[in-house]
Amino acid sequence: MHDQFAGDEIVLENALAYWIHRVYQATRGAMYTRFRASGEEITPEQWIVLVRLWQQDGRTQTELGAATFHDRPTMSRIVDVMERRGLVERRADPENARARRVHLTRRGKALRKTLVPLARALVGDVQRGISRKDLEVTRATLMKMFANVERA
Repeated sequence: MHDQFAGDEIVLENALAYWIHRVYQATRGAMYTRFRASGEEITPEQWIVLVRLWQQDGRTQTELGAATFHDRPTMSRIVDVMERRGLVERRADPENARARRVHLTRRGKALRKTLVPLARALVGDVQRGISRKDLEVTRATLMKMFANVERA
């Protein structure tokens, strides 16, 4: 939106980053609320780790950090909490004695059946009334913007 600047003033309500942030915050809060209402205290940060481990179990913390865009200390804290809650466990890497791999526990694997339908329903609610074409254009535009930021 080129109209986010009016002279030397900033019109936040016209800034894409403002709306991206608002949607992210609202969706994040709604997800946590829905998970909690189902009896699961899963944060959005833990959710993305679960999703990545459901895709490929046994990743290192470094791999998980890269896949979830978290730095090492943050990833370590997230995995610590998840391990204390019995969702994941760290095991020695058979090929690298210094590395530890993060594996889902039975409970972590079982959460998929509970949480995925809740996430799917939330996405449906968020996207209600928006055409498939508009969603495709939005996704493509955001991906281009991300690439631009990465190059800047």
